[in-house]
Amino acid sequence: MITLKNIVKIYNIKKPNEFEALHGVSAEIKDGEMVAVIGKSGAGKSTLLHILACIDSYQSGEYTLDGTLVKDLSENQYAKIRNEKLGMVMQDFALIDDFTVIENVMIPLDFSKKKVKNKKEKALSALRAAGIAELAKKPCNKLSGGQKQRVAIARAIVNEPAIILADEPTGALDNKTSEEILNLFKELNKQGSTIIIVTHDLKVAQQCNRIIEISDGKIIN
Repeated sequence: MITLKNIVKIYNIKKPNEFEALHGVSAEIKDGEMVAVIGKSGAGKSTLLHILACIDSYQSGEYTLDGTLVKDLSENQYAKIRNEKLGMVMQDFALIDDFTVIENVMIPLDFSKKKVKNKKEKALSALRAAGIAELAKKPCNKLSGGQKQRVAIARAIVNEPAIILADEPTGALDNKTSEEILNLFKELNKQGSTIIIVTHDLKVAQQCNRIIEISDGKIIN
C-alpha cells in the first residue's frame, strides 16, 4: 500500500531558480492495482515517480510504503527499499550494453543485501516471465528496442518486488511492440504485482485499471 499525503517537492531551494514541482500531492495506491500517472511534459509526473522509487526526496508531507514512513532514511535504508520492494523500468532501458542479457538481469541480485542463491536460475526465470529466455547469452547492444525493454522488465522483477514502477515504458517503441509490453505488464499485474506506469500517452493510460492525472504539480483527477 502506497499513501501520499500533501507531498511538496522543491528544486534549487533558496536560489534564484527555485521551483516547486509538486504542490501538496495526495494519493493512495492499493496493493495489486495497475495505475497510470498521466500528464504533459513538465507536469510533475516523473518527479512523483522518482519520489515513489526512493530516488529523490521531498520537502514536506508524508510518503508511506507498507506502513513505513519513507523520509529522512539512511542511504542504506533507501537502497534496501529500492532493491527489495521496488522494480524500476526506465524509458531508455538503462542497460549495460556490453553485458549479456542475463548479466544485466543479475545486477539487482548482485546488489542485494540478502544472500541470494542460484542467481542464474532466478535471472532465467525472470527472462522466461518476460518472454526472452532464449536471448540470455546475447549482448544487449545486439537487441531491438522491444527486446531491451523486456530485459529491463526482467531485471525489474528478478528480486520479486511487490511494486513495479515504469517511466514511459513504451515511449521509444512502435505500436505493436508497445502493445506487447503493455500485455506483459498486465500479466505481471494478474500475478499480483502492483504496477505504476508514468506516461503522457492516453492510449497507454487507458490500458490500466485507474488513471491519476497530474498537471502543474497537482493531481487534478
